[in-house]
Amino acid sequence: MQTLKMTLFLALLAAFSVGCASFHKKDPETTVRIYEQADSALPAENQRTIEVPDTDLKLTINPFPTLTEQNIQSAEVYNTAGGKAIFLRFDAHGTVLLDEMTTRMRGQYVAVLVNNRPVSAWLVNQRILNGQFLVEGDLTDDEATNIVFKLNEASKKNK
Repeated sequence: MQTLKMTLFLALLAAFSVGCASFHKKDPETTVRIYEQADSALPAENQRTIEVPDTDLKLTINPFPTLTEQNIQSAEVYNTAGGKAIFLRFDAHGTVLLDEMTTRMRGQYVAVLVNNRPVSAWLVNQRILNGQFLVEGDLTDDEATNIVFKLNEASKKNK
């Protein structure tokens, strides 16, 4: 009898926990991460290979991003000839990281992954001093709008 009561109690506790967790569900976090191209001769734990959509480009990248959504001060939807893009403004720390990265990575690629999905790669041909970066790539207009909304919401919460 005691075992039956304990089993019933644990089953009710588990059901209550699952119910409470599902009641407080929040939208999944949106991630925008910028990675540097890495040398393919590096050990496997120091690299990751991605395929950039709509290109024949396969890149070996550092598995750790240089810039993340936490460095983003604000985002805007930006109209381009190819559709909507995302215009990012980085905070002070992100501006310094972007400047340093684009100085050091000249002639190499940086890759942009949104929610861990490669969306674009950019061949660094100039230093970016102003902390602003345009993400053009494999995004629908609705995706770009949704990402901008979520990035700006997250930025407000972090202030």
